[in-house]
Formats: sequence, structure tokens, C-alpha cells
Amino acid sequence: MAEFPALPLYTDAYLADTRHLTTEEHGAYLLLLMCMWRTRGCALRDDDKLLARIVGVSSRRWMKLRLVLEDFFLVADGQWQQKKLNLVYEAVAAKVEKNRSNGAKGGKVRAARAKALKNKESLQAPAPSLVEAKASQTGSKKQATKAKTESKESSGSREMEALYSEVTAASGLLIGRLEKALIKAWLDGGCDPQQDILATITRLKEREEIRQGKAPLHLAYYNAAVEEAKGSKKPVHRISDAEARLKNQRLFDRKNPEHWRTFLGNASSRYRGDYMSQNWIIPSGHPVFIPADIGPDPRVRFNRSIPSEVYSEYAAFWGWQQPRKR
Repeated sequence: MAEFPALPLYTDAYLADTRHLTTEEHGAYLLLLMCMWRTRGCALRDDDKLLARIVGVSSRRWMKLRLVLEDFFLVADGQWQQKKLNLVYEAVAAKVEKNRSNGAKGGKVRAARAKALKNKESLQAPAPSLVEAKASQTGSKKQATKAKTESKESSGSREMEALYSEVTAASGLLIGRLEKALIKAWLDGGCDPQQDILATITRLKEREEIRQGKAPLHLAYYNAAVEEAKGSKKPVHRISDAEARLKNQRLFDRKNPEHWRTFLGNASSRYRGDYMSQNWIIPSGHPVFIPADIGPDPRVRFNRSIPSEVYSEYAAFWGWQQPRKR
């Protein structure tokens, strides 16, 4: 989590500097600013592969975007920094520190007053009866049990957040694009976090970087391999046909053009095309289909799974890659 979760956006100044940008360039610029804000030191490494992944585009497309966007940044000593963003960061840090200091002073005053009031009441209060003493002991036990339960839940939450961070590092995906429900399903299915999940993701990512020159774009790519690594006949929990019918979901058929049209939506909407490119997977909780991997994002690479009639409908509007001519 970022040290300061909220990034102030001064809209007048932003629009004055960026009205010449396209919609895609606006999105890329804002993603760079937000990730920079979340990074210690408020700077990003000058690594084109990393920056392309942050922006969510191919390396080739990033090199075109870079020519426009690097004018907004100070690129030096292997880092990308933004002068205005650094000034805002310093201002927020100073304000937080001031509030923290004022809060500490106020807390000491309130604590002193509460202690004085408690001492005064204890001098005036009568001695507790035997029944009251037992009730107090019972209340203390309940509070201790509750505190122990809350501590256990908090510990479990911290462990999950740590695992999410490790999966992020191993897969190279942004944490916002992780299918956390899938990670929980792996754990519920008996997968070991280190041996089954992290080791498998690291191995397959390295293999695909050698084969394709880039890492898989979605966590669902690793699902089958993680299940196999588990070494158990008990699969990761999948929604049964009966459960799917109850939830009004069904299996996605890659050969069915109507399934593709239902999933993709309006072909003439550029906004829809941009959204689908950033979310090229059927996620958990989809209102129609059971979660599934649907092959590569066609903006990055030609997807042979998409029927030809669907490809011809969407390709021109959404900028999909065409098959290579032999």
C-alpha cells in the first residue's frame, strides 16, 4: 500500500498541460503518475519493459508513447521523476507529519484528563460486591477471547497481503490486476504458497519470456500448472454445472460467435475496446460466464481462438492484430 493512498489531482493545471494528448496518452500518463506516487522515493526505474507493463501496452506501442510522455518527466540517472508530483508529495508528507504531531499532543492531554477523572471516581466509588467482581472477571475473559480472535484474523490478513505481494513480484503483474479470488481458490484447494504457487509462476514466467519475449498477461494462465504442481487429485475448486446454473453462469465456448459477442459488447465503442484490452480475461463474478482464460489480447498478438466473423467485426474498431501473411 502507498504511504499516502490519495493522490491530489489539480485538474486546472493538469488540463492546461495535457489538452494536446490523446485519450490513450492521458491514460498512460495518469498510470505512470499513480504508480510513481505509490513507489518509495516517488520515482520509477527507467526500464522500458517495466514502464510498458505499468501502462498496460506492448513494448512496441510503449516506444511510441514514450516519445510523447517523457517530455512531462525528468529522465536522469536511470529514473523517471516528475517535478510537480514531487512537490505535491512533499506537501502531503509535511501536512501528515503536522497532523500526526498535533494528534499526539492532543492525545497526551486527553489521556491525562481521563486518568485524573478515573482516579477521582475510584476514590468515590464503593467497594464492588462479590457478584460484581465475578461479572467483571467474566467480562475480562470475553474481552480477552475477542482480542485473541481479532489478532488471529489480523495475522491471517497480513499473511494474505504478503502472498499477494510475492505473487505480484513473481508474475510481474500489477497488484491491481491480480485475480485474488483465484489465489484464494489455490490455497483452499491445498496448494502450498511457496512450492506450488510461487515456484510454478516463476518457472512459467521465465519460460514464456524466453519463448514469447514477454510474461503472461493474466494470472489464469498459470492455473493448470499450479493444480498439476499440487500433486493431488483434488482440483482447485471450480464452479460445478449445477452451481453455474444457480448463479446464471455458463461455460464459455471459444467456437461460439454469440458467446464472444456477449462477452465483448459493443464493437463500435472505442471505450469498450480499451477496457477489454486492459481486462482480457473472463474474471470471477462475471454475470454470464464461468471464469476462463481466452487466449492472448488481440491488440498485442493475433488470437486464433476468436472466430473469423467475430474478428472481422471488431478488429478494425478496436485495433486488433491481423494474422501474419505466409
